[in-house]
Parts: sequence; structure tokens; C-alpha cells
Amino acid sequence: MRDLATAIHLGILGNFAISDEGGSNSLSMKSLTGSPNGIVVTYIPSSYSNPDSFLRVNPLSSSKLQIPTIYDNLQAEPELVLDCDVKYYNGVPLHITPKRFTVYNDATLHRLSITKIAQNKNWGSDSKGIGTKWFDIKRFESGGELSNYNLVSFIKRNGVIEQYSVDTPVENYAFFYDELMNWIVQEIKNQKEALALDSISNLLADSNYPNRFLINVGTTLLTEKGDRGFIDDRDEIFTILYDRTLYRASSIKAYILAYKTRNINYDGMVILHQTAHL
Repeated sequence: MRDLATAIHLGILGNFAISDEGGSNSLSMKSLTGSPNGIVVTYIPSSYSNPDSFLRVNPLSSSKLQIPTIYDNLQAEPELVLDCDVKYYNGVPLHITPKRFTVYNDATLHRLSITKIAQNKNWGSDSKGIGTKWFDIKRFESGGELSNYNLVSFIKRNGVIEQYSVDTPVENYAFFYDELMNWIVQEIKNQKEALALDSISNLLADSNYPNRFLINVGTTLLTEKGDRGFIDDRDEIFTILYDRTLYRASSIKAYILAYKTRNINYDGMVILHQTAHL
């Protein structure tokens, strides 16, 4: 089993995936947004030279989502995450090779007082969500294993389940496949220390060049329910990655209702179920 605590965790900012229902796709989205906005580091393994950094705290959970205080506004963000091998040349990533994928909740705080975006991404244990079921990648390209997968999320509050994000094909990310990997390599070279972002190359050097990247590649759009509301204590968040050739979008809610009540291993689907807590 690959230990996620040995990987540096990177998030791609401003790389959106748009539902086909809205008449948009990755090409039209790219024309509106251009390149992603940058890379944020959310976790650095224990090899990191700064023992006091909050980035040394592993934020991943497959069952819980922590709300730091009653004053914090927290939103869930459904994403695809890639577990990647990395090769370096002279301290610079040369090849990033995605090996497997699953679903991810890039939960984000909305604090205006922070100085680094990473502080709104990692506030301790249970800050992030990740699926426990992985799918191997043999072809990271159109027509490969990822081509038929969709992302969607739901929230359960007071016994009522409502859709939280727009059901979206993962291939609709503005940057994806080789274009995304090549952009990441160049961004690591070029991203400098700034008020909101870190120098990725400096963090890689300070952590002795981890040979694994865990990359959450960008979020989908939220529904009106997700966009206007924040996560409350005891809310349940279901973030789902599924093969649309095996499941209909209209049936996903039914699989949530049956989740953990039946001994079923759904092929081509991973359900990340987190309960929010203060």
C-alpha cells in the first residue's frame, strides 16, 4: 500500500471543470480563465526541514471533516486527486507520472485574515477528504481510464440529502492530461515566494525532494445549495467519483441512501463519506 504521508500534497488553483449541461467544456473554460492561478502546498512529509510548520500535519481523513470554530465558514470542494511518481533532474521535476486516482474533498475555509492560501487549506487533522478506493492509471490520456468518470457531491443535513456540486466529467478540466503535467513542471520552476503563495521549488528542496506528489487537480462548480451555504456541525458530505457508463447521474442519490447499509462493493465508483465536526 502506498503511504500518502510520504508524498508532498499539491493543489492546483483556478483549474475548473465545467459540466456539459452548461454548454461549456475544457476548451471554452480555458478561453475564459487562461492558465491555472498557481500551486498551493497543503502537506509536506516529515523530511521537511521546518519541524514547527503547520504543513507537517497530515490533513487527510476518509471519514471526518473538522470545522475549526463556530466562526469559520467552510465549503466542500469536490476534486479528482492523482497519486504520482516524480523524477528530478538537477533539483527540478523532469517527469510527473500519475499512477492511480480517487476522489478528494479540497475543503476550504473562507478567512480573510490569512496571509497564505495554504492556511485556508490545512488547519490540522481532518481538514481534507480522500477516498479509500483507488483506480490504477495505465493511460493518462483521452480514451484512458479517466475518460468515463464524473464527479459529484451531496450534503445530508437533518436527514435531507441535497446535491452540493454540479455533476461534471473529469475530462472537462481546463487543463488536464499531459498539458496539466507540463504546466505543473513549469509552474514549479517559475512560482516565486509571494504574499499568498509559496515557492514550490524551495519547499521541495527543504523536504529533500519527495519522489511522490499527491495532486488534487481542481474543483467543479457548486450548485446553488453548495454555493450559498457553509458546512455545519454534523453535516454529512458525500463526494463521489463514478463511471458514467455503469451508473446514471439520476441514480447516484439512491446509491448514497444504500451506502453502508448494504454489503455492496460498487465497481467503477468511490464514495467519500465525511461527517463534519467542531
